Amino acid sequence: MSQESVERFLGRLLTDDNFRNYASKSFARACIKEGFHFTEEESVIMRNINFGSFVALSNQLDKGIKRSVIKKRGSSEPEQKHV
Repeated sequence: MSQESVERFLGRLLTDDNFRNYASKSFARACIKEGFHFTEEESVIMRNINFGSFVALSNQLDKGIKRSVIKKRGSSEPEQKHV
């Protein structure tokens, strides 16, 4: 795991509510879907992150630097809109 991957993953936890929710429920699937590759040891470390602590910090960020979410037409699935 490179430092860049760690920073990208942690940044996504802060700026992307959907990713944070998905990763907290299914870490492995979220990593595969988003292209994060961690060793088993690194995965254990990342899984042990207190995802709830990221919520409080994320809520303090200006919405202008967070990913906004829009609903896909005819779907209950949210679609990411990169701002």
